[in-house]
Amino acid sequence: MQSLRLFHFDIPTWGNFGDKALFPVVRDAFRALGGTDSKRGEPNFTFASAAALRREVDEAAVARINATADAVVIGGGGLFLQDTNPNRLSGWQWKISPEALAALEVPLIVYALGDNRFPGQPEFDDLMRSHVSQVLEQSAFFGLRNTGSMATMGALLGGQDRIVFQPCPTTILDRLYEPLAGRRPDPKQKIVAIQMLVHPRQIAAGFDAETIHEATVRAARLLVGKGWKVLSTPFHPDDAEVSRRLVAEVAGVEEVRLHGHDAGFFSGVEFFASVPYVLGGRGHAQMIPFGVGAIPISVDLHAKLGYFAADIGHPEFVVPVGPEGMSDGVGESASSDGDRSETAETLAGRAEPLASRAEALADRMVAALEDAYSRGADLQADLAETRARFADITAENLASIRDSVRPRAGVGAVESTPASSASRLRTAEDICAEEFHVAAIAESDEVAAQQTRALVRADRNLTQARRDHEQAMSEAEARAKTRQQALEAERDDALAEAERQRSESAERHKRITELSAEAAQSARELDAVDNRTASEEARVLAEKIRHGIWWRIRRLKRRR
Repeated sequence: MQSLRLFHFDIPTWGNFGDKALFPVVRDAFRALGGTDSKRGEPNFTFASAAALRREVDEAAVARINATADAVVIGGGGLFLQDTNPNRLSGWQWKISPEALAALEVPLIVYALGDNRFPGQPEFDDLMRSHVSQVLEQSAFFGLRNTGSMATMGALLGGQDRIVFQPCPTTILDRLYEPLAGRRPDPKQKIVAIQMLVHPRQIAAGFDAETIHEATVRAARLLVGKGWKVLSTPFHPDDAEVSRRLVAEVAGVEEVRLHGHDAGFFSGVEFFASVPYVLGGRGHAQMIPFGVGAIPISVDLHAKLGYFAADIGHPEFVVPVGPEGMSDGVGESASSDGDRSETAETLAGRAEPLASRAEALADRMVAALEDAYSRGADLQADLAETRARFADITAENLASIRDSVRPRAGVGAVESTPASSASRLRTAEDICAEEFHVAAIAESDEVAAQQTRALVRADRNLTQARRDHEQAMSEAEARAKTRQQALEAERDDALAEAERQRSESAERHKRITELSAEAAQSARELDAVDNRTASEEARVLAEKIRHGIWWRIRRLKRRR
């Protein structure tokens, strides 16, 4: 029976080492553990082509897939997330409309995906639930990378009957690649690789980036003092801030940069094959080292880290952030599983100065690593058995996929040999070919991504400039309105004052008129008084004269 031709939706990138390594490893898991046809001697799976899952899947892409592929592989990775590659076609990272999805004539293989919600983020919405339900309905295989995601996505989709545990293939790297076969880092060596970042999403949930980053630097300093060799391994450009601090503030720390166009995916994998212990806060910063034999210690910044630690049988590998790692004023504890409650201990922890909080968290990080070192050989042997179990699960799942998917050209019985005996480890030549493919695709996609980011940044800057302009205009309008209102108030006050003065002037004029009339009247009355006095005086005088004359006449008469 001919090989199944697979079309892979992936994320070609050089900016994130986890994603850069993940997708070629997914393809190599199919190639290495998928078995070969017993009659033809050909691999059961081949990859016909690939496309970036964050770009919209249009009708032309659907037509190409229907013409050239027998099945579509989606994944792996934490694709169940709504605020990365946000869109209203699917509601999650795979950007395909329900109509385009329904037009695919080949079955889907959902491979090692995970629920990647950050602490504090809301539940997935109805659009995503409906879309993922459609994906499940069209899938021949629906495998999730941890049992925690199986539980949360099962609850979202209304059941787990068709959801299968498929470990991320980065956890079985030593079972896929010939150069890694039989290699393990020496657990007796005190060597630790550190990656750390508190993402803005985690800050939004209340995690205190300043304290956690400071604690990481203090932990590195304590480890160096205890004889450890500390390597800083930034997986992403965002990790650079803590990495620079580690190199600058802790004597002897060396940086091994894993992201960038000049760092091949397998060179980073090989690096971890010589590092027995890791401390980090990213999912693949734990899974990739685990896949080559390292003992992964995680800081509890995301539920997926706890899911992974539980699945490998060592929940103690997760260092609790505790109240010390939470921001002041946040009314929730540091549990990343969404169960947050206010406690006196939490409040007391937040009240402590940054230095003492960072010191307490650093002590927990160091204690976890020292405990792992004290059990190094036993832990490494136990984790090797877990990787073997994960590899067996992967091979069984691939056999199941092979049994359930048929080539579109021709029908025949499936006669593949058991994966355990037919696996073919990927050779150095295979790795070089895949690294060339990844570099070439990533080169094109990263340039396009950079252009998109530049456009987004320009649009964001333009939006901000427009917002600033609108705010400035609004403030100027408000100031002008305030000034206008003040001037109008001043005008009204002036008019009122003028009216008052006019009223007072009229009142004064009226009073003056009245006073003038009163004065005239008084003058007339005075004249009248003056006139009456003169007449009276004349009368009196006349009377006196008359009286005088009368008396004289009377005397004269007497004399006679």
